[in-house]
Amino acid sequence: MLKFIFHRLIYMLITLWLIITLTFVMMKNLPGDPFGESSQKLTPENRALLMAQYGLDKPLWEQYLKYFGNLLHGDFGRSFSFPAQTVTQIIQQGFPVSLQLGVVSLCIAVIVGLALGMIAALRHNKWQDYSAMFTAIVGISIPSFVLAPLLSYYVGVEWGILPAGLWEGPQYMILPALALSLGTIAILARLMRTSMLDVLNQDFVKTAKAKGLSSSAIIWRHTVRNAILPVITILGPIFVNIITGTFVVEKVFSVPGLGTKFVESIYSNDYTMIGGLTIFYSIVLVVVLFLTDIIYGLVDPRIRLRKGG
Repeated sequence: MLKFIFHRLIYMLITLWLIITLTFVMMKNLPGDPFGESSQKLTPENRALLMAQYGLDKPLWEQYLKYFGNLLHGDFGRSFSFPAQTVTQIIQQGFPVSLQLGVVSLCIAVIVGLALGMIAALRHNKWQDYSAMFTAIVGISIPSFVLAPLLSYYVGVEWGILPAGLWEGPQYMILPALALSLGTIAILARLMRTSMLDVLNQDFVKTAKAKGLSSSAIIWRHTVRNAILPVITILGPIFVNIITGTFVVEKVFSVPGLGTKFVESIYSNDYTMIGGLTIFYSIVLVVVLFLTDIIYGLVDPRIRLRKGG
């Protein structure tokens, strides 16, 4: 197991280095001036001072080494739009909100999605199966940026059941969490149903039935444990997708998360912010995938790396 973790760790570090390098190169090749529209009002002397202040007057290789060294210390640079704050400080302020919203959305999606998938598989070709799959089709068909305004308007404004926006308590996260989780519920339900149907037709399940094991023992000990492996595989990317998918939802519900800052940085051409948030979300994705591999290896030892395999 230690060798398995070591190999995954090496791959993770190489991937992060490639992402950082590619992000830096692409940032340096973006069109326009890094200071945006304000550069047209600057004198050449003031612009040169700003270039020197941000280290943009140095050779490209020197900028890269400094940028990489700062990243090793958790410094993503200083925002052009908010000069009084660094990108790291903005991440520290906004990411906990986005993370909290993402965790709540994922918990809802996992609980509801797995339950629907299991019910659909155990009641195959019955009304429970058709109902669960109809819910999944609806969830996949309606994207979060369409569902979010509908929930905010009808549930929050017209019916007044829940707050239509802001972030001032637990009740305020229900609607954005539902908007984010519906699509994931559909994906998990369909995947769990397909996986369980495949496992239920395996020989070891038929053998367990022939031995007289109870239905609950067959379902929980044999069926669910094996059927959930594909779900675990995609939970990492789904979790990161939920967090990065909060951009529009946060804007609709006025959630003070990192997604709002990302949207604003695109509008203002804040290259430092865009690059920093891109690298940060990439780090989150790679680390989550690394942890997913470890958990997958613990659940199913067959996938661990073997000598010569």
